[in-house]
Amino acid sequence: MKRLFTINRDHNLDLKGTMIKRQACRAIIFYEGRLLLVQSRKFGDLKFPGGGVNRGETPYQALYREVKEETGYLLNSKITPFGSVQELGRDIEGKYAIFCQESFYYFCEIEGPQGELALDDYEREYGYEPLFTTIGEAIRNNENIPKNGHIPWKERDTLVLKILEEEIAKKKTNIR
Repeated sequence: MKRLFTINRDHNLDLKGTMIKRQACRAIIFYEGRLLLVQSRKFGDLKFPGGGVNRGETPYQALYREVKEETGYLLNSKITPFGSVQELGRDIEGKYAIFCQESFYYFCEIEGPQGELALDDYEREYGYEPLFTTIGEAIRNNENIPKNGHIPWKERDTLVLKILEEEIAKKKTNIR
């Protein structure tokens, strides 16, 4: 899968130091012309549904689980890779010099009616709820929210939204 970009959250990192890695999967879901995202009532940010791959879980299993938990929707089997984003920062536990998260983005489709959400404690605290919106509305929303250490993913997902917007614009231009 192609790397879209890398975010270095701390430019003083010793990139030769010890590193712990976390893999995450995120869903890009268009339904009836709108994009399914997750919004925080606490901070107002919009993010792609998804999250970390648990031990013993495949990336696709994590994607299905996370989308169901955060949106209540089930994915069908049509999943297409889009790209990945690498984030580098300090390991907050201090065991390693670097925390590296690689988020893999996939185009997905939902099926069936919406079910119940199954949010983690922090997701409930942040007031996560699914929201259908346009890419442009999502970008404007996130750009109007001040930088906040509690929602570091806002930068990552806003950049991915902008790349998606560009890709869609290119395809429309090529069709004409």
